[in-house]
Amino acid sequence: MTSNTEAAPPQPKKTPRPKNKSRPVLVALSIVAVVALAACVWFGIGWKNAWDEKAIADTRDSALNDARQAAINLSTVDSADMDGSLDLMLTSVTGDQMTSYLEETKKAVTDEQRNSGRKITAEVLDATITELNVDDRTATAIAIVANNTSGPDGFTERTRSVMRMYLEDVDGTWKVNNLLPVGDRVPLNPVDAPTDPGAQQPAPNAGAPDSGSPETGTPAPDAGTTDPSATPPSGEPAPADSGASEGP
Repeated sequence: MTSNTEAAPPQPKKTPRPKNKSRPVLVALSIVAVVALAACVWFGIGWKNAWDEKAIADTRDSALNDARQAAINLSTVDSADMDGSLDLMLTSVTGDQMTSYLEETKKAVTDEQRNSGRKITAEVLDATITELNVDDRTATAIAIVANNTSGPDGFTERTRSVMRMYLEDVDGTWKVNNLLPVGDRVPLNPVDAPTDPGAQQPAPNAGAPDSGSPETGTPAPDAGTTDPSATPPSGEPAPADSGASEGP
């Protein structure tokens, strides 16, 4: 007796696919690439911040060095060479206001002033940058200056003055476009004054108000009556830049 059920044809054997050995490698490489990219971004930001901070520090140092030199140049006067003294001052200033004042003063110097025998040298006791705008290349500095005056018959005098200087970068050199005295000059070791044991001595900080408080500008005196030993004054203070990007 023959069965109607036919035997099922044999099924072809499935050949196992070869494992993709490169896939784990690609995944690992992708992870490494992501980590490397993140590191580049992180260190790139850190490098940029470090570079920006260095650039600001370098700009501050440059402005401070030029401010110190300007304070010396603007406080040094030799009556025997008035033209040379004023020319030296002109190298440290910029802008019509300061330049015009010094040029008018130079024209108005009298023979009496030239023959006065007075000489003032200066040294900076301390200085600092109080405002700095690296974008506009402007800055404000405070300088404390010791003025040493000598004259005929052995006259000597040593005083301290404080000045606020408004600076701007001119072709790589920071120059003064406005200058304001802060308080009055204070005697330092007044050797010519008679010593009175009962006399009240001036306070060490007298005449030097807090450097953070603004002052009212002092109008420039008439050039014809300018004392050759006086520090060139200026007009109204320039308004503080509200966009200053970096403080002291």
